[in-house]
Amino acid sequence: MLKLRSLIGGVAVLALLVFPTVVVRAQGVTTGALVGTITDNTGAPVEAAQVQVRNASTGYNIGAVTRSTGTYIIQGIEPNQNYRITIRRIGYAPTTRDGITISLGQARREDFKLVREVAMLGEVSVTASATDAVINASKTGTSTSISDSALRRLPTINRNFVDFVQLVPQVSTTTGFLSGGGVNLRQNSIQIDGAQSSDLFGLGTTGQPGASAGAKSIPLDAVKEYQVLLSPFDVRQGSFGGLLINAVTKSGTNDWHGTVYGDSRSQSLTRSQPYLNAYKSQHVSASLGGPIVKDKLFLFASGELQKLDQPAGGSYLGAPDQYVTQSTIDAVNAAAARYGLADGGTGEQIFKKNPNRNAFVRMDAYLPLSTRLVLRHNYASADNSVFGRGLATAATPNFNLTSNRYDLSNTSRSSVAELLTNMSSGIYNEFLANYSTIKDFRTVPQKFPQLTVRGIARSDDATRTTNFVLGTENSSQANSLDQRTMEFTDNLTIPLSSHAITIGGKALYYKSINLFAQNSFGNWTFASLDALNSGVATQYIISAPAPTDPYNGLATIKAATYSGYIEDAWQATPTLSLTFGVRMDKPVFDNVPPLNPEVLADYNRETSSVPHTAQYSPRFGFNWDVTGDQKNQLRGGVGSFSGPTPFVYLSNAFGNSGLSGYSSITCNGATLTNTSGTSTGVPAFNAANASNPPLQCLDGTRPNGTIAPGAAISGPAAGAAVNTIDPNFKNPKYLKATGGYDHRFANGIVGTIEGLYSRSQNNAFYRNLALPANPVGQDIHGRQLYGILTPTGATPATSGPRTAVLDVTNASGDYTWSATAQVQKSFTDNFDGSLAYTHQVSRDVVSVTSSTAGSNFRYQRDVSGRLDDLSLGKSKYDQPHRIIATGSYRFPTFTDVSVIYTGNSGAPYDYTYGSSGGTTGDLNGDGQSQNDLIYVPRNALDQSEILFAGYNGNTAARTTAATQAQAFENFINTTPCLGEARGTILTRNACRNPWVNEFDLSVAQSLGKLGGRAFENLQVRLDIVNLGNLLNKDWGKQAFSDQGNTCGQICSATIALVHMGNALPSGVTTNSPLAQGIYTFNTGYQAYNADNASSNYRMQLSMRYSF
Repeated sequence: MLKLRSLIGGVAVLALLVFPTVVVRAQGVTTGALVGTITDNTGAPVEAAQVQVRNASTGYNIGAVTRSTGTYIIQGIEPNQNYRITIRRIGYAPTTRDGITISLGQARREDFKLVREVAMLGEVSVTASATDAVINASKTGTSTSISDSALRRLPTINRNFVDFVQLVPQVSTTTGFLSGGGVNLRQNSIQIDGAQSSDLFGLGTTGQPGASAGAKSIPLDAVKEYQVLLSPFDVRQGSFGGLLINAVTKSGTNDWHGTVYGDSRSQSLTRSQPYLNAYKSQHVSASLGGPIVKDKLFLFASGELQKLDQPAGGSYLGAPDQYVTQSTIDAVNAAAARYGLADGGTGEQIFKKNPNRNAFVRMDAYLPLSTRLVLRHNYASADNSVFGRGLATAATPNFNLTSNRYDLSNTSRSSVAELLTNMSSGIYNEFLANYSTIKDFRTVPQKFPQLTVRGIARSDDATRTTNFVLGTENSSQANSLDQRTMEFTDNLTIPLSSHAITIGGKALYYKSINLFAQNSFGNWTFASLDALNSGVATQYIISAPAPTDPYNGLATIKAATYSGYIEDAWQATPTLSLTFGVRMDKPVFDNVPPLNPEVLADYNRETSSVPHTAQYSPRFGFNWDVTGDQKNQLRGGVGSFSGPTPFVYLSNAFGNSGLSGYSSITCNGATLTNTSGTSTGVPAFNAANASNPPLQCLDGTRPNGTIAPGAAISGPAAGAAVNTIDPNFKNPKYLKATGGYDHRFANGIVGTIEGLYSRSQNNAFYRNLALPANPVGQDIHGRQLYGILTPTGATPATSGPRTAVLDVTNASGDYTWSATAQVQKSFTDNFDGSLAYTHQVSRDVVSVTSSTAGSNFRYQRDVSGRLDDLSLGKSKYDQPHRIIATGSYRFPTFTDVSVIYTGNSGAPYDYTYGSSGGTTGDLNGDGQSQNDLIYVPRNALDQSEILFAGYNGNTAARTTAATQAQAFENFINTTPCLGEARGTILTRNACRNPWVNEFDLSVAQSLGKLGGRAFENLQVRLDIVNLGNLLNKDWGKQAFSDQGNTCGQICSATIALVHMGNALPSGVTTNSPLAQGIYTFNTGYQAYNADNASSNYRMQLSMRYSF
């Protein structure tokens, strides 16, 4: 539980919300609004006219009375397409307008002109004209609305509501992540029915809870519509710096409605490929909604099940690219069995399973005093099998046996209560309470150390080898995350004359318990199968919790975020609205990591530091109806946006202070390298050590410090890994500016020209405090060095007793800008369509996407210069060109045809050096491999510029050094980004994957016109993803630079050269900054690989029955 002071702080915030002294603005977070002016036939304002709005679906009525200016405002209107507005005033004929649509976040303007009569006449009735979510007074910043029509009609085979975010012109998905306007994916946020619905810790790629397990937040049939907001200048919207998905769910009505849905996708509906064979996917879903008490109490429920089986990547016995034999597998299993691994697994093709389960229930109660109570509960769970093997094209692939597989599992629950009160005076209040839990964990077939057996001859090429991997996967030996969140929000809006003042706030309480005990069962590496049989390992890695950790290795965070905001929405003129607001977000931690006095003494950093700075976000927005007829709209604004607390970055400090969490040692055959120095000794591998892993190397070095065997373990863990947080660290924050012009043409088409600019004011940046502040030299190509170059790699020039003290701090200056031109037409005359082009530029200091401090320091950017250089480079989210087009048409035969086209620049990437083991691959001495940018020789045949070894360093080399040099020279000539960099070190993300084209098609047929009345509510549908590839096998290819196909689109660094070691200058035997690297190059290396599921068409058949 949080401390009493935190709870009192939350109560104080809510007290300000319930008893405000000022007032707030128009449409709510989960609702829309109606605004307008009532005049008589002379144009004079009509005061005290009664405005009544009725939801024809639920019978709910809300109303308002016009002011002296004839204006009215009705807030908190549930998004719906079937509203009736009635205007009454004594002395005037009543007027009714039907078919009014209120969209999420929209303040729809409806003006009326009353006819004066001496006696009451019959009611005047008209039908509302079509509207759209673009031209309305509430739109200032960059946003896109995803309507219920789009959710129902547009192609999708995943049935994940966030898939439709790709329709937003300013969103990039080329990296495999959702980047809003070129901003890091961890700055995205999701809210459903106003409640925080993101994974606050920050795992996965979609932002949804359980994304790494393939989970979906909510059944697709439960989503009514949503907005994707990139720069809303409404201060109620916070805790994001990239994009915010703001979704609302369906509710019951006065009529019982329901759906039953099923789909199927299999290999027969997919292009035949080894990595797609035997693919099978099925969805079953149902929904039901209706009245429990007519006009008063309503129910809506939805559920969905997914079954997904797909082949694991890589080779297997019987595959066309098979490179091992059953006899070899039997020999490896027999050797492992001698040490207690009863079932090492098979080499057969493995099918990964990803079942999904979703359930949603919502109740709406219409109470007296124009009050609506919404109660809803959402449940989601998923399991995702993770397994793969190396491709035959890899130089030395890993062949994993099935004992090395694991399952990612997730269970998420969320309960929300929302109370919305609308008063006739226009005062409106929203109160929301939310409690959610997210549980992520991994399950493994058995508990055993991971074993890697190197040097096993391949069956397809005797000159090459493979590595066998079996036992419990090293990162899954103990891995779980439990998150709990409580959230209270209140927003009060009071209109005063031409102003609407908003005051509100939020109290969010967060607790997470994270266990990440990598290698806690042990991780052994053997040079050969004979070495495994002999129990002689070349490397042993073991981790254990620090003895001083009161949580026994668990990283526990207890925190809160308090937010308060005030805003004035001023209708300065009938056609000009201005919004001024400011928001404050204050992080509070109820616990902190323990203070490690040795780290403080050695590195001047308190391990107990946590973020504490309140961040203020002022915002201004404007909307000008230029011609006063809602046909020409000029809008824009500027403001700051503070992102969510990045718990995934902070948890490392809670778990690795040197006094807490797990620490590890790596014992090598010749030396032991750990955070306190070097020593010797790999323990013998035997049955006893396999079942009870030794916690020390032969010389007594332990994970928690260098301690003699049998000695008492006490005091600070001098050898433990340490992560720290800069005491001045601030949550990421962005300054955004938007300007746009919208025009409605006579045919209903709306054209938009819009610009969006974002600049980071705070962002995350990792540094190693144990490395020298300044480089110790530079190599022969000008690369800045932080260590010494040796024949076998590099040794960092660290200070103090540790090799790594990883500190997260702030950098700033990242920027991204985009310009978009778009035309769109709302659904009228059976047609709905949109076409948009966006040009975007994105530059950043680093692109932080990993979940551990070590990985973030290693992969935040590929380097060649100073590690503390904060200059900007091309971001991995940079996407110069993007075209998105959608269209839907309903034929008279009740046939719906919908299409999505996406065309965009490929993701940027660069080339770094790979490692052949040990300290190779570290070209700058920072202790990290595979993140050093390659030097591109002027002439790869010139040995003074680059040296090649025999293929893979094997004396039975398949290709000579000269052959590799010529192949690399040819590769440079055919790769433009390398050719342009000759004689220099490649710059970060200098290369780019090929252009991507994809057409997706959906064809749905309602059977009423074909099969008679009995089938009028039955629809069959065919969805085709990558239609071009269906028409021609060479079309629709999506090629990426990752040759091992290990990370698909998300790899920004690609390895072509593998570092084998260094050649020292003549006469030098130990180390030299003038050492020259020795490399190998696969002569069959190709720049791009299109062997992935996205390059192939996939079709899905579905059927839906509705009533």
